[in-house]
Amino acid sequence: MTEIRVLVVGGGPAGMAAAITAAEKGADVTLLERRSKPGKKLLATGNGRCNLANTGKPVYFGDPAFATRVLEACPTAAVLERLNEWGLRQYTDPEGRIYPSAQQAASVLNVLTNQLKKLRVKTMTDSDVKTVLKEDNGFKIITADGTSYPADRVILATGGLAGGGLGNREEDYTLATGLRHRCIRLFAGLAPLEVKLGNLKRLNGLRVPARLKLTSDDRVAASSAGEVLFADYGVSGICAMQLARATQELLQQNKVPELSMDFSPIFFQENRAYTRNPFPVKDSYLKTLDLLNERIQRLGRQSFLTGLIPDALASVCPTESGRAAAQFLTDLRLQVTGVRPMAQAQITCGGIRTEEVEPRTMASKMTPHLYLAGEMLNVDGDCGGFNLQFAFASGMIAGRSAAKQS
Repeated sequence: MTEIRVLVVGGGPAGMAAAITAAEKGADVTLLERRSKPGKKLLATGNGRCNLANTGKPVYFGDPAFATRVLEACPTAAVLERLNEWGLRQYTDPEGRIYPSAQQAASVLNVLTNQLKKLRVKTMTDSDVKTVLKEDNGFKIITADGTSYPADRVILATGGLAGGGLGNREEDYTLATGLRHRCIRLFAGLAPLEVKLGNLKRLNGLRVPARLKLTSDDRVAASSAGEVLFADYGVSGICAMQLARATQELLQQNKVPELSMDFSPIFFQENRAYTRNPFPVKDSYLKTLDLLNERIQRLGRQSFLTGLIPDALASVCPTESGRAAAQFLTDLRLQVTGVRPMAQAQITCGGIRTEEVEPRTMASKMTPHLYLAGEMLNVDGDCGGFNLQFAFASGMIAGRSAAKQS
């Protein structure tokens, strides 16, 4: 029986998982990567620790139903088992995030590249794919230097635009659109927020725990909690970045997003167990007011904030009354004017329309023997490993599907 020639475009986690899986199924696999080495962006994930997956309820946007069907076809447990079989030991932190035991993204990349070598996958680096042509007997892939590769099956896993120099380019999506697919508008997700700070610019560099709500017309669009980092342009930190998608959607609707910041987790230790559903501002306000009034009576108006909150935050907090201070500390409202550029984003929102892809096989519904996987699709996950989880699962499905004789 003739080996099926599978060509994978993109050497990120989805592409490497697809290439390895297809090779395990007996296909003759070639992996084309534009950069000098595969997996460069992988090395930067999870601050270099590489959050592989999450044991919690999946949180996806774009087309969450499609992501659910993909993870049903290749469950997280199956993904982790395959990674373990390839040599990657893992551990789960108390919040359900799964990391490599070595706590290094490099260990993940080493395991994947070792498998590529072991299975004799032809990994061609510095190969910038410019055209994928569908022919009667398969595909012809042409790179920027004019090299031509024939293939029976093609897997597109070029990744997203996020990550600055580590991200891909909008033109990479044309490899799919040139094969009859359509692309939903691309925008930055999990990115810092640009906020009108006014005199709060003096907080630049301050890190504090907080609960955040993004509102418009007094309606809550999204909420999060965690550590906030103030910058000269606005706010960063994972909890702020989690509001980027909702901010972009409001701005696209010509609405004015407003950020409500509750700093009570600074001094109420029980509130540091961050949840995705912050308790009501009213409750936070009343608890904070009681605390501040007691401190005013005991310490005086000049000193009631000293030792309670960081000095920088105290320097901008109103002190004329306990009510004014409590309002500031539990419901500071700032206008959000935008989201930082794609280069500062962790993920790409939008992408190839998922209704044009079969989730159980990752096969294109538009072009026979074409498969798509990973971040180039209109699926983006929350922080916590969900994006890599989807990348590995969709890549593994695409690889096993492409290698099947039919």
